[in-house]
Amino acid sequence: RSGSSRIFSSVAEESSMGTTAQEATTNNSVKKTPPPPQPDMQAYSNGYKTAFAEISCSLSSPISGTLPSDLIGTYYKVGPAMFSAGSLPPPKNSLVKPRQPPVPDGEDASRMVQHPFEGDGAVLAVTFHGDGEYDVVVGEDGEEEPRVDTAGKATSRFRYIRTNAFTNERKKGKKLYSGMESTRGGSSSVVGNDLPLPFYRHHLLPGLNKMRKNTSNTRVVYFGKKLLSLWSGGLPYKLDSLALSTDGRTQLGGVVKREESSMGAKAVIDAKRNRILFFGVDEESGSASQLNLFEFNSKFQAIKDNDGAVSVKLPGVAMIYDFAATDNYAVFVQPVLKVNGMQYMLSKEPGKSVELEGEPSLLHIVGRAGSKNAGGIKTLEIPYDGAPDANLQFINAYEEEDGTIIFDAIRSDGTQSSSSSSNTQWPWASSLSNYQSMASKKSLWRYKVHPQKGFISKDCISNDNLYFGIVNSKTSGQKHRYIYAAAAAMGEVVAPPQGITKLDLASNTQESWFPEEGYEFCGEPMYAPRRGVDDDAEDGGYILSTLFNGNEERSEIIVLKASDVASGPIARVPLDVVMPHGYHGCFASTEDANWTYEQIERRAKLADKMETRGSMWNEVKSDFSGLGLRFDDMEEYFGDLM
Repeated sequence: RSGSSRIFSSVAEESSMGTTAQEATTNNSVKKTPPPPQPDMQAYSNGYKTAFAEISCSLSSPISGTLPSDLIGTYYKVGPAMFSAGSLPPPKNSLVKPRQPPVPDGEDASRMVQHPFEGDGAVLAVTFHGDGEYDVVVGEDGEEEPRVDTAGKATSRFRYIRTNAFTNERKKGKKLYSGMESTRGGSSSVVGNDLPLPFYRHHLLPGLNKMRKNTSNTRVVYFGKKLLSLWSGGLPYKLDSLALSTDGRTQLGGVVKREESSMGAKAVIDAKRNRILFFGVDEESGSASQLNLFEFNSKFQAIKDNDGAVSVKLPGVAMIYDFAATDNYAVFVQPVLKVNGMQYMLSKEPGKSVELEGEPSLLHIVGRAGSKNAGGIKTLEIPYDGAPDANLQFINAYEEEDGTIIFDAIRSDGTQSSSSSSNTQWPWASSLSNYQSMASKKSLWRYKVHPQKGFISKDCISNDNLYFGIVNSKTSGQKHRYIYAAAAAMGEVVAPPQGITKLDLASNTQESWFPEEGYEFCGEPMYAPRRGVDDDAEDGGYILSTLFNGNEERSEIIVLKASDVASGPIARVPLDVVMPHGYHGCFASTEDANWTYEQIERRAKLADKMETRGSMWNEVKSDFSGLGLRFDDMEEYFGDLM
């Protein structure tokens, strides 16, 4: 199903506020196309089932259409995939056996997580081989090594991230981390336990402790020949780019000084300078926090200016999970929280300790390392329109010539659209009313910030229910024309993401594609450029996404033309794993991410061999130097005494 329509655009220039959250609900498109059928919610709910198997290396051909010869590179995506703790069986000849065997979801309630976000992270990688032309490799005998025909095919793999927590629970065959149980099962606001990404992401007890389970399940980034998985509240994990095996936690080459630092689950690429930025928020007390901003060059080395890091003080408990970057600044939004001092001191459980205030959120503009305002901060209040600017999903930001900062974000209205009580017990979202009791309305907004005037306006670009907005990565940090997002099939009504939509901010038009069947659901779209084509068009490449068939419980990769989203997929590639819905990913288009099937297969076999020997059952701390690997899991020594 496809269609196009006009989108609302009315950026305020003379007032302190544009469209309000309430007004946005009345702004209808000039032209509407008939909506697709209501989603099959039982089918959607099947996307929150544990993946009990992994893929080491699998070569697939499209089941429909043809993969373009200029689609070359590797697509990555991460998300929670284990909802019954400790349920990935070890290799048959593994030296280590779990104390309890894996169990199907729902069979043992004590092993089930209380929210999909608490599931252990797993990474999908799909390498597109284009026409299959690679350099000839000659063996030691002087003969050309045989090569599998990969023309028009893709090589996939799927593997769990062996985090400290994952390994502990896998060894013992039970759930060991319950710090978020009362928050997930409590009566917090809908945004606190929102779907797909909740506002309450982790326990508030700082440092390395059993209250915070680093699932490493939120975002995966490839940059400077390194692959990292991210989660809000802990260090990133470094993964092998080919086999997806886990190297260990990383302090980013020592730039992050403390192992207990709380890193964010967002990285921003500066396309103009070919750099990458990370951030973290460390709590100093209940009344103050420290925001740390890190910046690396194309070789993943800290830039020389300011040693690649700046830090600023923020007021109160700063629950910040996302940001955007322009040429000179990083932009953060901090919602104002009401803190229950006694609960914060005694338990630090988010659902009991903090709640969103009905007040203006704070916009922090932080000078990037190397800029003339490096380490400086300017804080402005975002006009309050009845809904706090909390849990924003930043899409992109840029600066105009007059210094105005513009950023687009998917914003939650913070309200519950169903009168049903929120159900955080598995199975999740098995009916539309249940989904609406857990998910808030999300729409696309544009913010204009005039730092010198102290003036902010915000306007609703599209009031359709949207998720996971992205831009062409070459426009990251620069002015963009197009936004791609996953879209609900019921327009402005709260429903899960099903299709792909494209918004043209220059012509104020929107075009969408939805699956024909109500039991199919798309994930985050991802832009992939065309290899070897001199095309400066911002929509000249392809859009990739996972597609989950909840009726047959199978997954695919779909490929659409970015210039013609409404026409739907030009190719559909089956996956040999049923991948749960998942979160954020990336597309690595550089030459170093264009591996042959043989290279991937060899690395995957090595990873499996190490797993069999039991070496991956112990978590190590890894850094970019590759030096100083050491055990980091105290439970390895003290077992059940901890």
